[in-house]
Amino acid sequence: MKIKHLILALLLSTIAFAETIDRVVAVVDKQIILKSELDAQLQLYAIQNKIDLSRPGFRDTLQSQMLDRMIEDKVLLVEAERDTSINITNKDIETALTTQIENIKAQFASEDAFLAQLRAEGLTLKELRAQYRDEVRNQLLKEKFIQQKLEKVHISSGEVKEFYETNRDSLPEKPAGVRLAHILISTTPGQATQDSLRQFAQLIRSKALSGDDFSTLAKSYSQDPSSVDGGDLGWFSRGAMVPEFDTAAFALQPGQISDVVRTQYGFHIIKCTGKKEDKIRVSHILIRLTPSDEDLQAKKALADSIYNLLQNGVNFADLAHQFSDDENSRDSGGELGWYSADNLMPGFKEALADLDTNQVTQPVSSDFGLHVIKLEERRVGSPIDPKEDYDTLAEMARRQKTQKQLEEYITKVSAGMYIDKRL
Repeated sequence: MKIKHLILALLLSTIAFAETIDRVVAVVDKQIILKSELDAQLQLYAIQNKIDLSRPGFRDTLQSQMLDRMIEDKVLLVEAERDTSINITNKDIETALTTQIENIKAQFASEDAFLAQLRAEGLTLKELRAQYRDEVRNQLLKEKFIQQKLEKVHISSGEVKEFYETNRDSLPEKPAGVRLAHILISTTPGQATQDSLRQFAQLIRSKALSGDDFSTLAKSYSQDPSSVDGGDLGWFSRGAMVPEFDTAAFALQPGQISDVVRTQYGFHIIKCTGKKEDKIRVSHILIRLTPSDEDLQAKKALADSIYNLLQNGVNFADLAHQFSDDENSRDSGGELGWYSADNLMPGFKEALADLDTNQVTQPVSSDFGLHVIKLEERRVGSPIDPKEDYDTLAEMARRQKTQKQLEEYITKVSAGMYIDKRL
């Protein structure tokens, strides 16, 4: 099994084991920590940090340290639960949950590979979301609690200087990096393709209205991962979905089917399958906004033309203003700022490898579209400079001070809390 697959399995086991009867290794107030949870976290930590747990005596030491960290985590959760001023909405949870799952999914070669691994673990995507939801909610609660408790952590220039002098020999180097600008040609479908996709969605809706089984239609036509569950999205509250979808879904009564709804993801047909109090359950069919071959060819031709204009001396910033689909950088002439060489998007690093300053790449493909990239500056790795990198040092010092205050707070509240370590 590949490392990323094993990590996913361990993440799932941490959640799944918590639902079974298991040996309790610690109690914090009314919260418990199970041996299986500890084992899963220990294995995950060992894999991520390339640690050999078979070394004599090493596992016991690390296991004890890991349990202490998990107890501290529970202490924070207990305190956060007691704080009635903290409000985590369903929308907050759903947004964070989607982000977390997308991050896991990105570690796989394709969505099909991700779903295949889920099936190997005996789970559907809907079940993963349901099992992972409490974990995400608890994490958001703790983060908000910490932000609220430690929001007044300030760093003086003297503290920054002291931090630098104390840690200068162990500070990481500034990584090699590049300063970039780009012109993005988004590979969104043209109007003719969008019209065709909408008509296709309307045809599927007509089938559903004529009595065809909605679940079967979803399995046959939907391009959303929920298709394997017949399009079922489960129960959710108002505000959990994007606004267009949310409005259309909550306007339905059980058994009703919506008109075709356009969102950033594509065209949806939504069927309400249940309502209770402030929640709703729906199934949907998604037809994604996928560009046609003709659309892609037209976009590629435009990107190639821009590259040729740049080769003939036309100003990069002017072309970015005129053609770039990146709203965040267009008005600044395509400026993207500095990037670590190790954190570039796939394809960027290779395209930039042999470029000199002020040269541009041929069009590079990504999930966002086609990029013509300008290398504005390149820097090699170098030691952190206390003047040039003052803001970076200040943030490092602030994080250290925040961590110290957090540890002091945990020690203080732990003294008045029931904690039973049973390992």
